[in-house]
Amino acid sequence: MAVSSKKDKLIEEAQKFTSRGQFDKAAKAYEQIIALEPAAINLRQKFAELLIKCARNDDARKELETVAGHFSKNGFYLKAISVYKQLQKLFPADISLSLTLAELNEKHGLIANALSEYKLVYEQYEKSDDVFEALKILDRMQNVDPQNIPIKIKLAEAYAQQGKNDGAYAVFSKSAALLLERGDTVTLAKVRSRVQQLFPDKPDFLFEVLSELIRQGNAAAAIGSLQSLLRSNPGNKGVWELIIQAYRLLDQPQKVKIAYQHYLTYFPAEPAAMLGLISSITAEQNLAMALEMLDQYESALISGGFLQQLEQIYHALDKLDPINVKVLEGLIRVATAAGNEGEIASLTSKLTLLQTVSPGRQDSSAELEPTAVPPAEESPETGFPDDISIKTPSFDEDVEIEIEVDSPFGVSEVGTDNSLADENWLDSVSALFDTSDIAQRGVKFGSEMENSDARSHFDLGQAFKEMGLFDDALNEFRQASQDPSMRVECLILQCVCLRERGEVERSTSILRALLKPGLSLEESCAVKYELALGYEAAGKTEIAHALLNEINSTNPGFRDIGSRLNAANDSNSLDFSDEDLDDF
Repeated sequence: MAVSSKKDKLIEEAQKFTSRGQFDKAAKAYEQIIALEPAAINLRQKFAELLIKCARNDDARKELETVAGHFSKNGFYLKAISVYKQLQKLFPADISLSLTLAELNEKHGLIANALSEYKLVYEQYEKSDDVFEALKILDRMQNVDPQNIPIKIKLAEAYAQQGKNDGAYAVFSKSAALLLERGDTVTLAKVRSRVQQLFPDKPDFLFEVLSELIRQGNAAAAIGSLQSLLRSNPGNKGVWELIIQAYRLLDQPQKVKIAYQHYLTYFPAEPAAMLGLISSITAEQNLAMALEMLDQYESALISGGFLQQLEQIYHALDKLDPINVKVLEGLIRVATAAGNEGEIASLTSKLTLLQTVSPGRQDSSAELEPTAVPPAEESPETGFPDDISIKTPSFDEDVEIEIEVDSPFGVSEVGTDNSLADENWLDSVSALFDTSDIAQRGVKFGSEMENSDARSHFDLGQAFKEMGLFDDALNEFRQASQDPSMRVECLILQCVCLRERGEVERSTSILRALLKPGLSLEESCAVKYELALGYEAAGKTEIAHALLNEINSTNPGFRDIGSRLNAANDSNSLDFSDEDLDDF
């Protein structure tokens, strides 16, 4: 009880010193308070704020790091982030703070914020020529955002500069695979050109990337580039095999068959293409054409030792027509080549019986007109050109890959639009913030922000706002506003931040633009409420009072509207004129 009483007296004493501007004395009082209750985090944070006012930044850092460590250890990452942001403002050159912030943002799922902090660390290491540490940071950035191509390319270049060629080649390959998935042929061409410069002994870079995509089952992303490779080099057997595999994965049997036809045009003695074409025709249950292809290729396949595959094809045809003489004869030839005496005897007996029962029958397909193998022509459904040997421009131009060291890894500039068209008024209101002189810290990499947690950005914005870090709060609310369900609330809070940092007129101007009929009752009241506070701050109390009355008439229970109106009325009742004073 005595300890508590002493603590309360010290707190009261510190408050008096603070109100008088005697921060040194207040800090000494808090030193005694912390000694009494070292686990009181809120008191330690107040102590740190006093130390900052006393210009004792190093001592303040020790206290703030203790506070932040407590929050982080207990999973309160947003609170820890807000404390470290305060430290970062005190010690802007200390990259260890940026690194800690990056890790905390990463743990909380704020990917763009984490990348922004990592980038600050990377730039510092790069300026100090600490290549090893810079490389480690790039690798961490890649792990945070595996889909970010600019970071991957930067990492690949760094690996190459360090002589880590295997690592560079692997990262370039992953980058190319992502570009193929996104259909970005322009950047892909630059990556291919860069790889050719760095690795002249690896001419099959794109083929290897496409092979990996097919292995992963992503044939759709690979098919366009495979066709381009065939146009530029139709004599590449590996590409033919890969494109056939891709069409199979895409479940396009017609294109598989036509690909085999083209394949045989360039490699007429290739057994794999022969078997593939016959199998495709058999799968279409086209008995006559399958038998015609067998007449053409069977001897080559038997001499090549493809007996098992031939037997499977003939058995499939036998199921289509069990009493077909040509099919039975083909099975006997395969069995003879394999030396399977039992199978030969059984098939010969079946053939003799069939000829005895139907002596005039040669085969059940004889009545069908033989169908010639269609030429390898283009149809709108196949995707192959009429003349595949016609060369079209490939991606092999000698294009330098442009990687600007000072570029923010693909940050796109957002254009401003100050129009307030009714049909997109929320977009227009959002655009009004883009002309602000805020130092934007958020790093956007394509559509990465779509995957971030808008609620986390909102909560972090609230934490920054409460600590008076209004620039950081504005950035967080701006990112959270990408969630349509939170957009109006975030726009209002951005106006609050502008007002709190002294831009009252700008804040009220944007709030007026936001006050449109499309708002819900709660949203409309919130806008009017903040407008009222803005007008109060500007000394326009009559307008503020009128707005509060408007809110009260439609939503009497809104926030502290009742107490504010009572306070305003009390103030008015004590506001005597000169004439009133003369009566006393």
